[in-house]
Amino acid sequence: MFVQRCARRDPTTLVIGVDANADAMRDVARRCAAKPARGGLANALLGVLALEQAPGVLAGVADALTVLLPWGSLLRAVALPEPAALARLHALCKPGARLRVVFGYGAADPAAVQGLPDLNAAAHMGALVGRYREAGFAATARSMTREEVGELPTTWARKLAFSGHDRRFIELWGDARGS
Repeated sequence: MFVQRCARRDPTTLVIGVDANADAMRDVARRCAAKPARGGLANALLGVLALEQAPGVLAGVADALTVLLPWGSLLRAVALPEPAALARLHALCKPGARLRVVFGYGAADPAAVQGLPDLNAAAHMGALVGRYREAGFAATARSMTREEVGELPTTWARKLAFSGHDRRFIELWGDARGS
């Protein structure tokens, strides 16, 4: 999992991973909680937090906010983007926190993408950046290739990138401005 890789890469940084689905994190949480000799990571925390309840106790704690290949309500929040949801994500951040959001979808994902914009539309990229700015993020956006997505440090990224389905991917990056 991405949290484990980040925590291993920099043992001096506290890495917090959240998901709305506790089952999705159960195995990783068990491995992180193990003794260090067995691969445990004292600097990795996992918790259940749905976007609708964010920021909660995590208000203003993030030095970096990374959203990699979300699904469900989080995908809708970052892809449309939804102003209230972006405000919740911004509320997780300290001023100047780094932002990275990568998302994608295609025709093979009909239930997930119903009502989401066409990622091939050039106008969508500019609209995305504008909505993120309105929510307090100084952001830039670009299209990502399948190969770039496949290089992201998650198993899910490789599955989506090389599934054989036609998908488009977008990356936004930048930082959170102060409130």
